Amino acid sequence: MADGFGNASARHARGRRARALLEESREAVADALGVDPSEVVFTSGGTESNNLAVAGACRACRAERDGIVVSALEHASVTKSVRGLKREGWPVSYVKAPRGELDLEGLRARLNARTALITCMLVQNEVGFVLPVDQVVAARNERAPRALVHTDAVQAFCKIPFYPREVGVDLASVSSHKIGGPQGVGALYVRAGTKMFTTAFGGGQERGLRSGTEALPLIAGFAEAVRIAMSDREVAFRRVCGLRRRLVDGVRAIVPDVRVNSRDDGSPYIVSLSFPRTDGAALMEFLDAQGVCVSKASACETLHPHVPPEDRRKKHPLSLRLAGVPTDLVESTVRVSFSRCSAPQDVDAFVAALAAYKEASQVPHRHGAAKVAHAVETADVFDVPPAENLIQRF
Repeated sequence: MADGFGNASARHARGRRARALLEESREAVADALGVDPSEVVFTSGGTESNNLAVAGACRACRAERDGIVVSALEHASVTKSVRGLKREGWPVSYVKAPRGELDLEGLRARLNARTALITCMLVQNEVGFVLPVDQVVAARNERAPRALVHTDAVQAFCKIPFYPREVGVDLASVSSHKIGGPQGVGALYVRAGTKMFTTAFGGGQERGLRSGTEALPLIAGFAEAVRIAMSDREVAFRRVCGLRRRLVDGVRAIVPDVRVNSRDDGSPYIVSLSFPRTDGAALMEFLDAQGVCVSKASACETLHPHVPPEDRRKKHPLSLRLAGVPTDLVESTVRVSFSRCSAPQDVDAFVAALAAYKEASQVPHRHGAAKVAHAVETADVFDVPPAENLIQRF
């Protein structure tokens, strides 16, 4: 911000330096995705990337195709974009994926020559399911070869191997802050030759898809976060697998009937836990007071406190229920997220705070403090559960 300040579209010396930094940053993101730098469009984050992918791809082919097929577990930035198009008359079909099992036969049945877009996220943002995007592409190739495939890869980028060209998707959304970079910046992979429509009119920056002066400090920070995350991605993955095992073992020692909604073959970076007969909001408040930050769902789902209760609406309808979480456990479900910077003491703090909550709420449990401590201390941080198989899936 101090040394490289300049408009990347300007032709003077500072502008040229800014342009060089912009393109270096683009190359860093492109290298991590295994794509050409010209196929990377910088945005304000995952939400804008998803909005642009859905609306841009569909409106560019309206005269030829008009069908949209979407998985039922998408982020609100996808589902609300699709809903907006549906109000304009676009036919929309949803494909179920209970417990992360995408209904591939149902998907194939919904594809035809009129299908414009198929969108299916790679890692589900609330429970960590890894959806078979490669099989979605195969179904597209078989039943609707002219349709575009978009994947929300925000929770996968720089955490598990993902290369759009190898998988065969046409559009992929990624975000900076999910890998420790600045908030307010992300990118959209747009396969070369893909026709896109935009409402961001202006100077033609970012291939004309997002006109406006680029937020260079954020973009440069994003690129540096990508470099750092990619430098030890596999090591971080294995370490987080161990942290996940440590967490689950510690929690089960305290709450034997806890429901782990996430799958062993899902992303270890997200763990969804349901606590029967527990007030999820009260649990979150208690944990927060102990310095432990978790959420009930995606942070994007949080209702603004100034909105009157009668006007409140869920932004993402039935997401946990559609993922297979029983209705009576939805309100007692919390999401625990890891990053490459998470450490064993973070897990231990969570487990200790959970034990304190159980004691404070006077809910009896058969497993004493000694067993809890033993579960925490003996969990091997490098003990890789079946989630290691993710490395082989891509």
